[in-house]
Amino acid sequence: MAITKTTLLPLEYGTFTIAYHKTDKGDCVSVSFGDLQKNTPVVRIHSSCLFGESFHSLVCDCAAQLDSTLKLIVENKAGVVIYGYAEGRGIGLELKIAALELQRTRHINTVEAFKALGFEPDIRTYDVGVMALRQLNVATTIKFASQNPRKLAAVREGGFQVVEQLHPKVQLNKHNIQELRTKKQLLGYNILHELES
Repeated sequence: MAITKTTLLPLEYGTFTIAYHKTDKGDCVSVSFGDLQKNTPVVRIHSSCLFGESFHSLVCDCAAQLDSTLKLIVENKAGVVIYGYAEGRGIGLELKIAALELQRTRHINTVEAFKALGFEPDIRTYDVGVMALRQLNVATTIKFASQNPRKLAAVREGGFQVVEQLHPKVQLNKHNIQELRTKKQLLGYNILHELES
């Protein structure tokens, strides 16, 4: 399978190339900037987040991480975001809403909410994202913009050497701090922010 469509897409930070990728395991899009064979490109594998990216929810940090990564890519002069469709860490929008309601009403964390719904804390896989990187002929030496250890492992297993792990900036607030603490303490995210304040 291959890239099927591409066009130029002017963004706030510069003009990126957006591409639609088809693979035998699913579809995704990429937004890339600069020469992906040079300058040790910045790479992020990002999952869609309707609540954060469209409705500006204060509960999650997804939109801030995406925004920060796009800035890092332009500053680096090369990079790509692989954008996949995996709402609620793979459980979908309906169950994502159910999990948030359990967190709100039972005062439990995201891991406990997923368990109550019968799911592991994160059911996503990243095969499609790695395939898209290969379709783009991205250099095998990259800077990786994510705190998620499972994403990091996936790109390494896919043959990419991560020479630097970047930490997209997020704005802490009273609504997302518990989620970030859970990610760090229970899901192993390499979060650098001061979460105890």
